[in-house]
Amino acid sequence: MIRNIIFDIGRVLAVYDWETYLKSYGFEPEKEAAIANAMFAGPVWAELDRGAWPVDRLLKEFTARAPQYRDSILEVFDKAEGCIRKLDYAKPWIVSLKEQEYRVYYLSNYSKLMVDKTLSALDFLPLMDGGLFSYEVKQVKPEPEIYRSFLSRYPQVLPEESVFLDDRPENIRAAAAFGIEGILFQSREQAANELEALLKTRNHSF
Repeated sequence: MIRNIIFDIGRVLAVYDWETYLKSYGFEPEKEAAIANAMFAGPVWAELDRGAWPVDRLLKEFTARAPQYRDSILEVFDKAEGCIRKLDYAKPWIVSLKEQEYRVYYLSNYSKLMVDKTLSALDFLPLMDGGLFSYEVKQVKPEPEIYRSFLSRYPQVLPEESVFLDDRPENIRAAAAFGIEGILFQSREQAANELEALLKTRNHSF
């Protein structure tokens, strides 16, 4: 029986769209690509989510990858909350699941800096039974340690009674290694339909 539904946040319960945000600056294509690779599409962004580095080190690493665009990188980073937008379906979806007596959690790669800047887009958090942000444990998906940390924080969440919704296949696979069923999120309609079908199959009284 499924009792626990675990959500990723970015691109699942909230818009995470750095591409559109970066394009809003109107940079020349070469400059835009360089900044993207230095920041959002590069390896350093995961360290922002991990939360182990101070901001000054992050900025040093970002700008070292495209030093000719240092000022623009600093500006883009300063307003990076523009990547995150609210999704109107998030709260009703969570409320519906709670009304059906499911426990609802989150497990998300998310930095403390960005959480603080985007709370208005995360207004569904108080409705949930708990969760784990990557920065809290200095671990990121798909590292096994973050799933272990989540299960340790919530011992009542048994893997065989849980389903995890995430937009990245590698994160779904990592959860599966712990025995957690996964749904690869592609759209709200697709994911909701797959979740409903799974719950009907696993919970005959659904």
